[in-house]
Amino acid sequence: MVKILTGKINSMKTQRMLDLYKRDRRGDGFISIKHLIKDKVHSYEAMRLSTGERLPFIIRDEFVYQEFSISCQIGPYLFNQATIDKVTEAISIMVNDKISPIYLDEIGLLELEGKCFDHILRKMVASKLDLVLSMRVSLVEAIINKYQIDEYEIIHKEGETDDR
Repeated sequence: MVKILTGKINSMKTQRMLDLYKRDRRGDGFISIKHLIKDKVHSYEAMRLSTGERLPFIIRDEFVYQEFSISCQIGPYLFNQATIDKVTEAISIMVNDKISPIYLDEIGLLELEGKCFDHILRKMVASKLDLVLSMRVSLVEAIINKYQIDEYEIIHKEGETDDR
């Protein structure tokens, strides 16, 4: 079963994912921790749920102060290839070890374009393990179709669910 946490931008999807993990204390995965400077997004870190380890994941182009291998870019946001590789490797091990559920925060346009976590997301869905994914509400249908997710539960901001 795939649980899909959804909502609009800044609708607390990441916090809801963290709360779900803390409540159940099962599985493992990654969430994206947002860092702001005043009211502007500065960067994101990928945080492993089981360990709290944080890795530099995304930085807004105007705040780049050190070089890192850029995997891809969406708007002003640059994605760190080394972090994508580490997250992908960790999740691959989770799949092989049948860790369940596996959490992955903010599936989006890059995955729909075959970038970022596309490859590992395919492996996650094919594993038939329980997954918890977050994504914007406007992308749910496209992601379900692309990854051929047949058993899922959509959890909206208000906590409502739609089972399929």
